[in-house]
Amino acid sequence: MNPQDPWLERIKAVTLPALLPQTSLPGPSAPLMDWIKVVSEDPLLAMLIFRYANRMMSNRQVLVRTLEHAVALIGSQRLIKLTESIPRLDPGSTAFSGLQSTVGDSLVAASLMRQWFEMRQIPWTEADYWMTLFYDVGLWALWLLEPQMMDGFEFRAERGENRNKLIEGMIGMSVRDWNDELCRHFQLPAIPETNTNEENEHIENRIQPHKLSALKFFLPFSHELAYQVRQNWESEQLDTLFRTGEIALGLTEFRPMLKTWITSAARDYQLPQAATAARRLLAHQPPVSTQGAAQREGFSEADRAWAEEISQTYATPHTRKEAPEKPSPQPAAAKQPAKHTRPEADNKASGETTYRHSVNLNSLREVRRQFRNQKTWHSPVEIQESALFCLQQSLGLHRIVVMEQTKGQWQAFDHEGCDHYLLLKHLKLPITGSSALQEFSRRVTAAWLRKDNRAKARKQLPDALFKAADDQDFFLRSFTIGREVTMMIYADAKGDPEPLGESDYRLFREFCADWNTALNRIRQ
Repeated sequence: MNPQDPWLERIKAVTLPALLPQTSLPGPSAPLMDWIKVVSEDPLLAMLIFRYANRMMSNRQVLVRTLEHAVALIGSQRLIKLTESIPRLDPGSTAFSGLQSTVGDSLVAASLMRQWFEMRQIPWTEADYWMTLFYDVGLWALWLLEPQMMDGFEFRAERGENRNKLIEGMIGMSVRDWNDELCRHFQLPAIPETNTNEENEHIENRIQPHKLSALKFFLPFSHELAYQVRQNWESEQLDTLFRTGEIALGLTEFRPMLKTWITSAARDYQLPQAATAARRLLAHQPPVSTQGAAQREGFSEADRAWAEEISQTYATPHTRKEAPEKPSPQPAAAKQPAKHTRPEADNKASGETTYRHSVNLNSLREVRRQFRNQKTWHSPVEIQESALFCLQQSLGLHRIVVMEQTKGQWQAFDHEGCDHYLLLKHLKLPITGSSALQEFSRRVTAAWLRKDNRAKARKQLPDALFKAADDQDFFLRSFTIGREVTMMIYADAKGDPEPLGESDYRLFREFCADWNTALNRIRQ
């Protein structure tokens, strides 16, 4: 690329803004970590911080690749002044709308990369995050330079044209060359072709060959996947990416897993203004047909309703000191779990176990893996929302009640799928007089109440529980935080044509064990 190229000259003349409004900044006396959090979730703001830090290190020929390193060089006071002084984009402008979506693609791509690296047990670092995030910085710049043209390209891409070809026709070079030139200009962390001599001398800075090859493959793959999902969940391009993902990750079903990963991606970012585009990826998918085999494809109506609720919740500005709002109860029609038309099997040494059609093993394994990862979650409320969603969507348990001990009884305080079942929704079970509930209250206990043990169980459990269950088989499980039993779960599969079995009970116990572990770790 010619250094005097007019496009590079134009971007040099632009004063780069930030996406987050001034109202999202913490107070001057706030801890430094609050300011770092703001920078980490506004990629445009982070670009300027990295550029400033790397200019300070230009004489040493060392590239700053982490925000921690950048902040250490700049200093806290200078970081705060820089963050406050940078202009903000007009939220009503075409550039802001386009940047929000394009930056959202990059945020989702970075989250996907992290999850895939963890699946393959490849170390994931902060430097990897920034390399992934800045991979499409050229697109961000074009939204600042030519917002109307880019908006037109998006419109044409939605109707089947190739966005990259449209952009390349405008700028006269490949998108990748343009992006690489901007990374050099702004001195941003970018994926290296090979390790430098300095990095090879210091093993902690050297990227291992297997990791370097994984970065080179998954970087373009994750960004293209995030973009195509936003465009059209049913496109041929996305089907091709699904097949590539199945081969690369060794999965038999990439599509249902991707929904779980994107759900996790939408929760990775806590600042609403920076994460809106990522959170809305789920809600922007086209309606799902309820006819025939179409039920297997795309997002279910329950997925869409849940995602739309998240989008609306986090689109409302709030200060960073407030706790995230808990989503309001969903309409009953949106509470039904997604239908899966094919059973999935778990091969074990003793033979093959067949699961109900509504059980999604891939999705279940991914959520359980995240429960075991202490860095995945931000709050107990977030863990509980994910757990209830997974119980319905992955385990096919339709009615779920979460109870806590209050004044000598187990009392419901949260539920899923119970809007039309008032006895379950407002369940209260006195502990006194019930030997079984006393046992649940003392230690972690699980039980499967079914037809063949119901008569015996009625002698040990309150009648109110069986009246609320309405002759359904159900699971119970208590949870401990530290040494105290604080919570109990009721779950059944009312409305499912297939009855609960031994495999369901085993999966329920294993899932609850990981859920309990996540709750304890986040309180440490």
